[in-house]
Amino acid sequence: MAALAGGLVACSSEPISTEPTRPANLVLEERDGLFFKPDATEPFTGTLARQHVNGAPSHEAVYTNGLRLLQRSWYTNGVPRTEYRFHDGHMVVRRDWNFKGQLLTWRKKNLEDLAQEQFLRGVNYFTNQPPDWHQAYVWFHIASANGHRDARQALRTPPENFSPEALSDARNAAMGLLGRTNEVTTPDPPPAPNPIPKTGETEKD
Repeated sequence: MAALAGGLVACSSEPISTEPTRPANLVLEERDGLFFKPDATEPFTGTLARQHVNGAPSHEAVYTNGLRLLQRSWYTNGVPRTEYRFHDGHMVVRRDWNFKGQLLTWRKKNLEDLAQEQFLRGVNYFTNQPPDWHQAYVWFHIASANGHRDARQALRTPPENFSPEALSDARNAAMGLLGRTNEVTTPDPPPAPNPIPKTGETEKD
């Protein structure tokens, strides 16, 4: 694994950008990777939501302790448009649909870049001293779900003292971060114009 990690890190010399568009960051500002309300000193926890002029949901973003966990958007007809899921501020999966609700395919290069970034994050956890094998294999599972071959190989050859139960725990954590399953499902929009939770804010498009 160490030799494999060294070879792959050397191949990743160009910065990879997987930052989504930010339609749902309505009143937040980013400071050192965390999101805050303007003039606030505590990182933001809560939901920000936005509606189309017809009252249908437009955008929704969920944050905990300043980290973005989920960002979604919908077309004016209520059909999902985008879904981004995050872990520790890093993208786990992105899904896009057209106006008719058909799932769109990411460009191969974009998906490969995302999976490579996720795999290298797992490698970093694996090679840290001391290593964090749980986080490493969470990211290996995520990268594998996004098609990374070396991540799949890492899953087949875990350390001898990393138990099957621990490997299963990492897989379950990854599947939850991916949206409970690696099978693509269309998320339902939140009801509108129901009130947003107390921590949330709404804005019309």
